[in-house]
Amino acid sequence: MIIKSFEITKAKFSSFKSILLYGMNKGYKDEVIKSYILAGFKGEISRYEENEVLDNENNIIESLMNGSLFENKKIIIISRSSNKILNFIEKYLEKSVSCIQVILNADNLDKKSKLRSLFEKNKKLACIPFYEDTNKSLNNLAIKFIREKSIKISQESLNLIVERSRGDRSNLNNELQKLEALSKTKKKISQEDIFNITNLAEDYGIFELVDNYLAKNKTKVSKILNENNFVNDDCILI
Repeated sequence: MIIKSFEITKAKFSSFKSILLYGMNKGYKDEVIKSYILAGFKGEISRYEENEVLDNENNIIESLMNGSLFENKKIIIISRSSNKILNFIEKYLEKSVSCIQVILNADNLDKKSKLRSLFEKNKKLACIPFYEDTNKSLNNLAIKFIREKSIKISQESLNLIVERSRGDRSNLNNELQKLEALSKTKKKISQEDIFNITNLAEDYGIFELVDNYLAKNKTKVSKILNENNFVNDDCILI
């Protein structure tokens, strides 16, 4: 069963045997797992990497069955999941374990993915795609944050925070936490303050500089040259 982004707040995640979260928006996935899937859960939470599960597949399946005999509620979160985990999930579903839920956290899965297809078509399973945030969606999150915290900051400075987060919700949240801490000692925050407290998520690639130069985007070229930390090889290329 596919759950779209606007349905997340209303979904009853505890009713699904297993949940697949896929896509490159790590920050949003982490937020949904923490604030919606695990919210209010009182049982045991176990975390695995996919390779750990694949290396100990039979032992983990056996432990799930043994645990179910005692009716202990448990959530298992498997990170870095891929199509390789399909066999494990099929075995888990065959066992009809009612008190244990498996959460799969995966990167991009294409439309031909058998794992994705299984979760999309089965009403007992939930499949949630996570697409990259746009600057607009990140800006809306930032505006909501500063209003809730009553922080005085210009839209221009807020745009700078969003831009420096480079489309990553996790980076944005980190920078907003710094902003909140600074707001407790400063009534109004300037753009210079933002430059001082924020970090560029990562250096712009050399080819991004080339593309913007060829496109005659003077503003972006200037920004890349000013903010990047270039190594010697980059300087030669430039």
